[in-house]
Amino acid sequence: MTKTLVKRKADMKITTQELHNKIEQLETSNDLQHGHLSNRVDDLKEAVKDNREFFTNAIESLDKKVWALVLLTLSTLLATIATMMVG
Repeated sequence: MTKTLVKRKADMKITTQELHNKIEQLETSNDLQHGHLSNRVDDLKEAVKDNREFFTNAIESLDKKVWALVLLTLSTLLATIATMMVG
């Protein structure tokens, strides 16, 4: 059991050059992944901006329709009251 542990430790020895190469590979990989994530974040920002504009326009349109219904209801009420007073 201890012989295998000693052998594993001997196999795990790594040179500084190998370590340097591994670090460079990781940095390159990180840079690539960061670039992809950065592009995705930019795409997401654009999508959120487009959605915000769409929903703002939809709410404004709905707001106009609601006010039109309120005014129509009030005018109908006033017309009914005026007819009752005249008649």
